Amino acid sequence: MSERVTLDARAHRFQTRSAGILALLGTVLTIIGQLLQQRADIPRGDPLGVFGYIDGKPWFVAALLGVFGMLCWAAAFVAAGHALRDPISRSIARMAEPLLVVATVLFAVNYAHDGFSSGMLAQQWTSGELDPDAATAAYRVVEILVGGVSTLSQALVGLALAVYALAMLRSRQYPRVLSWLGIVGTVGWFLAGSALFLRLPGSSFELLLPFSGLATVWVLGVGITLLRRNFSDVRLDPS
Repeated sequence: MSERVTLDARAHRFQTRSAGILALLGTVLTIIGQLLQQRADIPRGDPLGVFGYIDGKPWFVAALLGVFGMLCWAAAFVAAGHALRDPISRSIARMAEPLLVVATVLFAVNYAHDGFSSGMLAQQWTSGELDPDAATAAYRVVEILVGGVSTLSQALVGLALAVYALAMLRSRQYPRVLSWLGIVGTVGWFLAGSALFLRLPGSSFELLLPFSGLATVWVLGVGITLLRRNFSDVRLDPS
């Protein structure tokens, strides 16, 4: 019996440590990708201006970092959900897993398609391979193809993370202020993404930025909390 308890404790510490590391790594990759792209400065509505802007940025690298960052977040929250001690909170987190998987797949496909397609078109435009009319037409096609997946993925990511934030709040294993910060950020992310998908008046990608930024701070806090708890558990039970 004592051996089983020891194995369970080690598994729990492994889950919290892995979740903490992945949450921090995903946050770092996400922030670096956002800094490289600086999407808030994209001249939306001006196709040729967009291509000129993209060609001046390490677009492919930034898109890849964004994909890896979201994959790290997904793995981190699955592990963190399994590490919740309260059975009901753990069940809530597990209910969010399929949603998080779908959201992550859509997010990765969107970032890969947007990063590669937009980057290639930008290179062709600046090299003179595309004339203005062809470049504008290609931009419109990519915008239509990417737009729906992009807005849907934003809404689903926000919703999935909101469920995890709720589970963490209920578990009382995390500071209440941190959990409420996560709920506000992720619910806002979900609502802003939904508004974009529904094309509601006044909705724009700029509306997403404050909420996704708030959610990013929350994920950072979750990662730090998990690692601190893991170190505390190791000191109390070095076995």
